[in-house]
Amino acid sequence: MTAARIYRNESLLFREQGSRDWRMLPAAIAVWMSCLLTWWVFDVALAIDSSVGSVDSGGQAEQDTAYGLGAFAYGMADGASLPLRMAVVGGVIVAIVAIAAVTVMRRPMMRGAWRMTGMLLACLALLGATSTWCSAYIAWRDPAMAQARASPGQRIARMRIKTPARTADIRQADCQADATLSMIGDGRVMQSSSHAIRVFASGADCRHIVHGATVQVFGRLEPSRFGKMSLWMMCRSEASVTMIRAPNPAQSVINKLQERFLAVTEGLSDQGRVLVPGLTIGLLGQEHVVASGHEAVDATYAGLLEDRFARSGIMHLMAVSGGHFVLVGALVRRLAAYAHAPRWATAALMSGAFLLLAALVYPSDSVVRALVMGLLGAAALLVGRRSQALSALCWTVAAVLIVSPTMARSYGFALSCTSVLGIVLFAKGLAERLRALLPGSMADAMAVTIAAQLLTLPIQVMMEPQLPLLSVPANLIVSPVVGIATMLGLASLIVAACSAELSFALAWVASIATAIMERCAQWLGGSSWVVLPWAEGWQGALLIAAGEAMIAAAIVVLQRRRRRRSVSAGEPGTPYQRRWLDPIVLWVQQLPEAFDGGGHGTFRGS
Repeated sequence: MTAARIYRNESLLFREQGSRDWRMLPAAIAVWMSCLLTWWVFDVALAIDSSVGSVDSGGQAEQDTAYGLGAFAYGMADGASLPLRMAVVGGVIVAIVAIAAVTVMRRPMMRGAWRMTGMLLACLALLGATSTWCSAYIAWRDPAMAQARASPGQRIARMRIKTPARTADIRQADCQADATLSMIGDGRVMQSSSHAIRVFASGADCRHIVHGATVQVFGRLEPSRFGKMSLWMMCRSEASVTMIRAPNPAQSVINKLQERFLAVTEGLSDQGRVLVPGLTIGLLGQEHVVASGHEAVDATYAGLLEDRFARSGIMHLMAVSGGHFVLVGALVRRLAAYAHAPRWATAALMSGAFLLLAALVYPSDSVVRALVMGLLGAAALLVGRRSQALSALCWTVAAVLIVSPTMARSYGFALSCTSVLGIVLFAKGLAERLRALLPGSMADAMAVTIAAQLLTLPIQVMMEPQLPLLSVPANLIVSPVVGIATMLGLASLIVAACSAELSFALAWVASIATAIMERCAQWLGGSSWVVLPWAEGWQGALLIAAGEAMIAAAIVVLQRRRRRRSVSAGEPGTPYQRRWLDPIVLWVQQLPEAFDGGGHGTFRGS
């Protein structure tokens, strides 16, 4: 056996370690693809049923079958095809990754292992498909959905508010919030319902739309015009919202804390009012419903700033994601280590901190992903196991999609999961290669940025057909202050319960850090050439995936050719490669020694 073959076998054995568990990755992918394909099949079945109904009625399609379940959320032309497009893009990416993995590993699998793996994937795919079909059928047969299809119009609904009120996305209302229906009807006949709905209100009614409260709403029930919610309820006049039951005491405390924090940020500069709440709780300053008598944020400035953030590629910082949970988890573990707390106490404190953080921030799909992964990490700590990000991500995806299949076609959930997957798979390898060109901290930051964007770019193109060309340098510029601003914002949020002055001081310091982000966004996002127009829809996503696969294949081929031509081919270890920074670093390190002894010192080696 040659030395090269021995070294390759030893390398493969070294890579086989418990801290790199990839076994659940195919399972998570199987569940996600089965959910997407089931949504598509269900919408196509509804579309076929609609066409058959139109033929039977003499060319006039009946109104109660005119819309598919996905058509409510995305429009009939695009709604039924969106899950299929996402599945096609995901399938191509999975195929590319699988081919690359087989090519790199070249390790045979036993016949029994293949059989068991196939059976497991088939069972999980069937479980995901069954859960998705049942969820879609229940939503389709819900009385609220049936009434919206048959005769949109004025209804009386009882619902529980699931999100804080925020400024409305339409001009006909002042505020909006998401809710879950419990009763729907025309006032004479009321039916039970459990469908999700978005309610729009104006004026004094916005004060009654409180997170966690149960309200009765009189308004127009209609299919949604855009967004992920399939039903809307429009309150045309004031005095249309009546509070039936106030939030529970815990939710009331959280609502009061959020209001005090947002009131504190109103004393900051314009950029601070917009960015500090966005970075802290995921709600931009202009999205907060301002009470009467308070001055709102300049809408023109806020819209321009949001556009600059998106064009420079740092808009993801204004959404609560895993970064918040990582910072809070690290802080809790550090404090527990200083206190010499036992492992079970540390796990309990981490779980409590994660649950409290999820309750304090604005609800979103990325928060759900981060919370479940954080709780899995705390459970691993409790049983004395090392936390594995990839395994936790895969278990999170499988569990969340089976429990809530609608998350399968959520862009927010997909972006959150793919960014974490890219960081786990590629960040370490990219950092090792970038350290040959850049200092260690800069190489690590750039590696995380590039790795996160590798798998999210196809999804971003499906949402917005353009590529931010300066997203990597923009993220590098703001990365040193993101963590500081986040922790200061969270501290200001907590302190707002007891001291408005101290809370304002912490928020003001956080606004200094967000000012750097604002300057970066204005500088890098203000030109027309910072974004590259791209093909729309799934075609553009496939083009991005194919381009990334070709670049990765070219890099692998070049590395293998270089390794074969190297003098040390087949030998363990890594050959030394001089960096362009090495002479500068050596000069800086030896410069003080040159002036030791009254200026008569010499450099080492001279």
